[in-house]
Amino acid sequence: MEEDWGEIFRDIRVMEDAQKMDEKEYDIGQANEDYIVNLVTAENEIVNAGLNSRLPSRIMHHAWLLQVRNTAISNIVRVGGPLGVGQIIVYTAMVYVDRFLSLMPIQKGRFLVAKLLSVACLLLANEEDRYTDDDEEELSRYEEFANCNMRSIMNMANSVLEQFEGNMTCVTPIEFTRYFLSKFCKENSRKDYVKIKTVEVIMSTLGADVKLMSLRPSIVGVAATLLTSNPNILTKEQIKSKIAARLPPKWLIPLDEVYSCYNRLLETNRQRLDIS
Repeated sequence: MEEDWGEIFRDIRVMEDAQKMDEKEYDIGQANEDYIVNLVTAENEIVNAGLNSRLPSRIMHHAWLLQVRNTAISNIVRVGGPLGVGQIIVYTAMVYVDRFLSLMPIQKGRFLVAKLLSVACLLLANEEDRYTDDDEEELSRYEEFANCNMRSIMNMANSVLEQFEGNMTCVTPIEFTRYFLSKFCKENSRKDYVKIKTVEVIMSTLGADVKLMSLRPSIVGVAATLLTSNPNILTKEQIKSKIAARLPPKWLIPLDEVYSCYNRLLETNRQRLDIS
């Protein structure tokens, strides 16, 4: 039976400094053009550096990589929950796992340290957000909950950094939702529902489909927001019309990819959405 990852990740504790969706700081009713430009710039940087996930094509030739990935997802949940990390950190950690599995040299022996990789990526994701190198208490908590010694974790983290050539730039679909919600969710009565459900749908992509995780975060973000902000299932033409009416024309959205992502998200999340 397929895991319901949206339900699982919904229970991950959301910390204010990790989630970055706190209402006191961000009003989803106000668009911030500079904010979205910075996200798109970072997204392009990732693609230009060759750091976007190529895992789907790799799995076609090395099927065992999928099991490595599934083990990593499960361990990120197991370790991340007690550590109290937020959903953005969890998502970022999984991006790092996919990126590493996309780039690492394929050797004759299978990759046997999936759990260690997941903990190292969780540590790196947390470091990018709020963790400091001299936080010994934080390091000891990783040792405790991960059941790994810190030397092994740090060695794996250094291997990840080396594979990425030190470029830890990461953008998640969750970070796009503040902007997309301000554009597509105009009904005040639905804003709270849409905000919660959009994040749930995005988190479900971690285990639902490797291909979804390989898409640009902006594509997943806009598809998820369109799915949750409308009570009715949208056609391709309706999606095209909404994008044309509410997003800047200079931002070239690949309609076919958005529509394909929308349908896949609908397929895997229909049971949790009020949609017909």
